[in-house]
Amino acid sequence: MSGVDAVTDPEAQTYHVPRLLRSAEALCADGRQLRGRVFLPASGGGRSGAMRADEWLNEAPAFFPFLPDGEGLPIMLNKHELVSLTVAASADQDEASELVAGPLRRVVVECAGQRLEGELLIDMPENHRRVLDLLNRAEAFLTVRVGDRHHLVRKARITCVVELAGAPRTP
Repeated sequence: MSGVDAVTDPEAQTYHVPRLLRSAEALCADGRQLRGRVFLPASGGGRSGAMRADEWLNEAPAFFPFLPDGEGLPIMLNKHELVSLTVAASADQDEASELVAGPLRRVVVECAGQRLEGELLIDMPENHRRVLDLLNRAEAFLTVRVGDRHHLVRKARITCVVELAGAPRTP
């Protein structure tokens, strides 16, 4: 310890990463459902603009602040105990993600009694464009697109994924 108290050190109090509040719904492994807001970095990913929700959720820190609706102080949620975090599609997109031309696959994802029917964007090389390839990527969360909502589902909580019939389509 340097002997400088972080609470009284003016430099420590002025340093912070600008954040944007985004509406979200969290489904926890113990069955709790929370509505509120998450704090996404206002910039990140080595580009201009706000960090996408999927990028942020797949980062290493295990805990993140979540501000429940009607509360004045955030609570800390454990990413490992999340089943899913649902955000508006706009919180999970940027200019670069809108240019991605990978195929979309229709799927049903089952986890913790939840059944999500939606689309997966397969943004991978041509020879790795199966749903199975996407599921086996290192990221902890899978994005299931359902209309104007993105469900960021913890892969470790998924019990079953069924790919629905039909040709892949591009976004």
